[in-house]
Amino acid sequence: MEPTKMHQQLVELGLERIHHAITSTYRLSIICEETGAVYPLLVNTVTYEQGHHIINFEEAEFAGDKNVPLHIQKAALDKLIELEQQLCEWSQMTLEGAQNSSMAQSMDEMKKLGDEMKDLKTGSEIIDKNQIPDPIQ
Repeated sequence: MEPTKMHQQLVELGLERIHHAITSTYRLSIICEETGAVYPLLVNTVTYEQGHHIINFEEAEFAGDKNVPLHIQKAALDKLIELEQQLCEWSQMTLEGAQNSSMAQSMDEMKKLGDEMKDLKTGSEIIDKNQIPDPIQ
């Protein structure tokens, strides 16, 4: 899964990335409904050079030295289980898409794409005109 897509999916699940390098740390704030106290759960991910991602579920921990009530620990565990299941589904969809996707479905579409792309400017041509090219894909 692409790093930006994975990041988007994690954010949509309510996690907020608070640190990024080769590893990223995501924070999920779990709020106690009884007291209103906030318990930030930290989840680390590692992105490898080939684009593979690992989420270290076993290393997820609450920030700070607070004693975390059992019902908050359970809520965190439930969220981690949901996240793991969601990632398995995303991985399955990614594999299916990789096996079935293509920019063009036929030779006619490929020719049309070629015609459209031949008029596009290269990154250096765009920079020469003091414009900003699209980021590297």
